[in-house]
Amino acid sequence: MMGLITLLLVLAFTALYFSKTLDKKPEPLTKLADAMTAHIDKIAFWGSVYGAAAAVLTLLMHYSLGGMLVRLVNNVLVCAMALPFIFDRLVEKYHGKVNVAIMDEAKIFVGWVTKNEKFLGYAGAGCGVTLFFMLFK
Repeated sequence: MMGLITLLLVLAFTALYFSKTLDKKPEPLTKLADAMTAHIDKIAFWGSVYGAAAAVLTLLMHYSLGGMLVRLVNNVLVCAMALPFIFDRLVEKYHGKVNVAIMDEAKIFVGWVTKNEKFLGYAGAGCGVTLFFMLFK
């Protein structure tokens, strides 16, 4: 069940990232991106929480090495793809409570994700296809 939720989240964020980078968008992609953008705060927050929890649980569960790596990469990718959408809210909430150096590094990472949206879209597509074939072999 965790694998299916991860697959759904990876493909949803991949579609969102592709909708930002493509010039000519197909109509279903535009509709999906618009629906996600309307609720992106909740989707990104719960997606990142799920991705972090699933990454920890993946390490604790009994999978083959390949299965564990594919699931772990997809869960971390969900967190990385969701982070730019919730980062500003997290900075406001924890400003002054978290070390300045950690916040600066997090800003650098979020900036890197934002600059490389196209790369993350392709990585999400590749990882999502790999997870799909692993789940439904």
